[in-house]
Amino acid sequence: MLQGGGALGAYQAGVYQQEGAIEPDWVIGTSIGAINASLIAGNLPEMRLERLRKFWDRVRHNPFAQMLGAAPYLGQWAANAVTISAGVHGFFEPNPWAFAGVRIPLGAELAGYYSTRPLERTLEKLTDQKFLNSGRPRLTVGAANLNNCASVTRASRRI
Repeated sequence: MLQGGGALGAYQAGVYQQEGAIEPDWVIGTSIGAINASLIAGNLPEMRLERLRKFWDRVRHNPFAQMLGAAPYLGQWAANAVTISAGVHGFFEPNPWAFAGVRIPLGAELAGYYSTRPLERTLEKLTDQKFLNSGRPRLTVGAANLNNCASVTRASRRI
């Protein structure tokens, strides 16, 4: 079971690496835990660590933001400003439609300040959909339905 919590996901990946050749029957995750869970359940055992590493390498702050973050006094603030304005490559990007405000009815999928389309593309590249859909290991993810704010759980089935 992998819970949400942003940077906690990097910790989860590290624990998975330290535990060695774990072959789980079922992986469950919410938020960042769901991303890690999909990388584990969506790859052959021998590919899992490599794919987890690739994901976490892709979602690092860009080198400029890292450099700013090391600067004294306002460095961390400046690094956060870069992330807010530019996003994180492979994870999220600013959504210019959100700034239209209430003048244009956008729907829940376009109303957020950020788009997670880059994350979708990253996961498409780093998961084997055929293996993921095989249900070995089983995958369950938790999310929220943006249209009604209800909790949603999706589970794969064994074939």
